Amino acid sequence: MFYDPKKKIIVNYGVNRPCGINNNKFSIHAEQKAIQFCKKYDKRNRYIILISRFDKKGNHKPTMCCNACSKLAKKYNFTDRIYTVNKNNDVISAITDNPQISLAYRIKHDL
Repeated sequence: MFYDPKKKIIVNYGVNRPCGINNNKFSIHAEQKAIQFCKKYDKRNRYIILISRFDKKGNHKPTMCCNACSKLAKKYNFTDRIYTVNKNNDVISAITDNPQISLAYRIKHDL
């Protein structure tokens, strides 16, 4: 979800996308799609990116950036603009000091 704090509106939202069989990646993460969107449409660098998942009851649950998404966020200076929602619905940073490797990458390299 892309939030504009100045106008106090949600500008756009999206989801992560699985890739096809003939692709070298398993999926495109929501953070990657969000950074692409912001680079194209947010010329003033004011949008905030909120990422989360939903549990079986439809409530938000926190999602932290994986290792690759953290590197991408650092490369394009998005480390202070990517957030997630914790169990108390507080907005916290989605970038951690020790990010995990994504599940698809682990599966790919274990085979």
